[in-house]
Amino acid sequence: MKTFVAAVVTSLTLACVAAPSYAGDRAGVRDPHVNARQARQQARIVEGVRSGELTRREAHKVREDQRDIRQLERAYKSDGTLTAAERRDLNHELNQSSRQIRRQKHDAQSR
Repeated sequence: MKTFVAAVVTSLTLACVAAPSYAGDRAGVRDPHVNARQARQQARIVEGVRSGELTRREAHKVREDQRDIRQLERAYKSDGTLTAAERRDLNHELNQSSRQIRRQKHDAQSR
């Protein structure tokens, strides 16, 4: 039984590791840097809500900003390529969002 469970876990792990390399692997579309930044910002929002540094309204606003960035990223990738200008624009939007998260977390409001 332990061998079977180990085999299943190993198979699932390999599938999870291999899947991202095939998904959206079209040349010029994948940008792990942008995705990693989005994940870090989302984690900062969750941590801010959990710690009480972000009010409900603040959390809602920064989550809307994150949603808008994801929609922009999808629009840019829809033609099959992510140009340098589009990548710069996404990074600019992520920079602004990061500053907004920091400002909201460190203001005097608490929930």
